[in-house]
This record gives sequence, structure tokens and C-alpha cells, in this order.
Amino acid sequence: MNCNKTILCGFITLLLLLPNVSAENVGGEDIDPEDGETIFESIDHTQRTPDLEKWEISLKLTDDAANNGTTFTLTTQICNNEGTCFPPEERPLTSDDNVTFTSFVTTIDDHSYVNWRIIATYENDDSERFPSSGFYKTWSNCWYYEGSWGGEGCDSSNGGSEKLPAITAIATMGAILIAAFINRD
Repeated sequence: MNCNKTILCGFITLLLLLPNVSAENVGGEDIDPEDGETIFESIDHTQRTPDLEKWEISLKLTDDAANNGTTFTLTTQICNNEGTCFPPEERPLTSDDNVTFTSFVTTIDDHSYVNWRIIATYENDDSERFPSSGFYKTWSNCWYYEGSWGGEGCDSSNGGSEKLPAITAIATMGAILIAAFINRD
């Protein structure tokens, strides 16, 4: 029976830690497409968005993509400084010339970053996702990441205090519950 408890505790601990593991994320460092990685000639978006303001994006198709009927969908996701990410949402796009498309999302209070991705659908109904997995990322002007605050928009009410993010609190509670479960006998 003790072996089963040990395996269960190890599994629960692993589940609690996995959301925090990421080799590609660096606090405050945007993740943008590399040149030539997408079907777009250019992608411009807001950098270091303040809370409750618009994060805007402008996407200009290459001539080939514009001429062959390629369509696309923009999806955004906003995450806050407590470690919670809201569900991804498809964003409406507008264009005056069917070459340059724009969209925006209004950020939330205490947001850490805006995730975004694009799914292109070609005239033969094949689709391609940019990036191929996950999201591109644009950090806010005041963010909390792995125990540190960053960004030029932080003031003493957020960047100067050491808040305990929700994910850390959940992991701590999980560890306490596991210890209580093991010592219950």
C-alpha cells in the first residue's frame, strides 16, 4: 500500500509542476515569428501593453498569399500576473484592401502577456498554424514571472511587492495535502 501512495504522490507532484516548466520562455522576452516563417510580408503589433488598453496587430499578406485566396484566423489569449490564462478567443479581422488586416484585443487589469497565433487556410482547404504549436507572446509593461517583477510600467503597488502567484499557492496547498494524505495512517 505504501508503494501505491508514493506513486500517487509523485504523480500529483509532477502534475502540479508541469505547467511551470518551459524551456523557451524568458520573462519579458517577446516570442515573435522569425522572418520568412509565416505567409505574411510583415507583422506589426503593440509592444509592452499597459493594463486595460488595446493590444493591436497588423498583418500584411505576401503577394502570393493575397492572390491565391488564402484566409486566416487570429487567436489571442490573455494571461494575468497570478498565473491564470483565460481561454483563447478568435479575433475578428478587418481589411480595406484584402492585403493588410488588423485586429485588437483590450487587455485586462494586471495582465502579464498576450498570447497569439494564426491559422492560415489555403485555397485547397489545407491549413497551417503559426507557430506550429503554442503561441507567440507579447509581454505587458508590468509582468510577474518566476518570482520577479519586470517591465517599465510597474509601480510600488505591484512591482515593488512580492505577491505569491496563484500557481505557487496551488502547488504549496497540493504539497500540504499530499503530506497530510501520507501521514493519515
